[in-house]
Amino acid sequence: EAGEIVGVVGPNGAGKTTLLRLIAGEIRASSGGFRVAGERGGTLAARRAVGYAADPPLAPPELSGAEWLNYLASHRSDTPKAGTRLVAQVVELAELDEFVGRRIATYSRGMLQRLALAAAAVGAASVLVLDETLSGIDALVGRRLRHQIAAIAATRKLVIVASHDLATVERVATRVLVLVAGTLRADVAVGRLVGERVAELTLTGSALAGVDRVLLRFPGAVRTGQGLAVPLRGGRNVEQVLEACRQDRIPIAASRVRYRALEDILVAAAGDGHGS
Repeated sequence: EAGEIVGVVGPNGAGKTTLLRLIAGEIRASSGGFRVAGERGGTLAARRAVGYAADPPLAPPELSGAEWLNYLASHRSDTPKAGTRLVAQVVELAELDEFVGRRIATYSRGMLQRLALAAAAVGAASVLVLDETLSGIDALVGRRLRHQIAAIAATRKLVIVASHDLATVERVATRVLVLVAGTLRADVAVGRLVGERVAELTLTGSALAGVDRVLLRFPGAVRTGQGLAVPLRGGRNVEQVLEACRQDRIPIAASRVRYRALEDILVAAAGDGHGS
């Protein structure tokens, strides 16, 4: 919906970039159909509704940032004056003033990401699509970009963000879609993660062989690198989990309770029915 920031996450090859390129009209669907801002996906009307930032960011290195944005705005504005006003807005939004006059070839990764956001914002009539725009940048730039994305969503635009950086997606998104092998496996409101807890158990040696028994006892539990994680929901508490391990003679090296994270949902969605 307008005003939402939707994160798209999943393992490599899940179809995240394919989905975003379909929405942006970069590729055609081989079957099926979809609508963007009320228009049939892939049509010129649908493409005009979308601003798209690809991964890696695409911009002519021989131009300055200002030249590139002005070129894009000339195709998105009815008059030169409106184009100039639009460029001024996105330059301010992405905080590009200090380097927008420099050649793009001299830009750092963080500068390119901010330019990509500005370029996509120029074209985003109602939908902004960002592919890994928040990945591979330092903390300060990442924080700026999150604030800028939130500001765009506040203007009643839909923002779709695909990223491998789950922690960043948790911070910026209001809703998250989990894709695995081209299939939607989960659709989660980020606010629901707050308050949900997970018991994380560390097992060693022969104890690891008993993980399957615990997984069967507690639906939703998943394997981790050092043991398993059990969601504490439906009245379930950590004492019950520890008692189940004692009954099955599974020695526990360490345990802790933490808040549920997007990583738990992704691991559960990507795993098989036994939580592997």
